[in-house]
Amino acid sequence: MTEPPNYGRPTGFGDLSPFTLERTEYIGVSRTPVCCLPVTLGGKLLGFLWGSISVDEDAAGFRPVHGAGAVGFDAGGPWRGRLKRARDKGVAPADAVRRWIGEPEDPRAGGVPADAVERMLPDSDAVLTLAAQSPRWATPDSRPGG
Repeated sequence: MTEPPNYGRPTGFGDLSPFTLERTEYIGVSRTPVCCLPVTLGGKLLGFLWGSISVDEDAAGFRPVHGAGAVGFDAGGPWRGRLKRARDKGVAPADAVRRWIGEPEDPRAGGVPADAVERMLPDSDAVLTLAAQSPRWATPDSRPGG
């Protein structure tokens, strides 16, 4: 029997087989219901923080509103870090999101107001739709009060 050509693919991985990478963050997409909270910066809606409420899905994230530009992009970094630290501690996604209600506003990431109304949405795609339909951020690169 003739062996098939190798085409440069390694055939023996030794100690690395099977090789997997451990996921250290919540998944960024949910196909199950999510809780969703508004994030404001300087009194203006900046985006939405969301987390899966299903015990079978480990998903959470931040989505800036349409037109938030660099301000919305910049806000994503601190939120990803906060969510990563929560996941590292074993916090459920919805609890990781709710824990920020009423906390002081971060000058870069904004905050979830104490009187925020939580929405239940069917999945993370609904968060994208909500962000796209929300009032547009005034100018892409302006910060409130600046």
